[in-house]
Amino acid sequence: MASILKVDDLRGNTAAGNITITAENNSDTYTLQQTVAKVTGNIQPDGSSNSAVSVNISSVTDGSTGLNTVAVSNAFSAALAVSALISNHDSSYNRGLAIDDTSASSFITRSYGSSNGALMDTDTAHSIAFFGDLA
Repeated sequence: MASILKVDDLRGNTAAGNITITAENNSDTYTLQQTVAKVTGNIQPDGSSNSAVSVNISSVTDGSTGLNTVAVSNAFSAALAVSALISNHDSSYNRGLAIDDTSASSFITRSYGSSNGALMDTDTAHSIAFFGDLA
């Protein structure tokens, strides 16, 4: 029978913020904190963020066509956070999303569409996730 662990709080034994997990190959280890997304959300077509599904996003500012500035509530320790993007598309044209001008506390999303790669405001949301160490 499988074990079930139910807890409300996880803390490392030697340091509260240091929990080590072992990878599938049983030789690589990672700290749990390094593998958890620190920013997640959906950037809506109007340049807002869906607060019901967003984590650590304080605001989204709609810039010019295809540009949005996303500010985070809790800054990263450096501007070099790792991002994961999910760009929605439909059958009429492809859409892309890129991250630019990152800092420890904000970044810019660039929405591209059509075959020429021009910036455009889209009619569907883009999903984002950022991984890294918080300050």
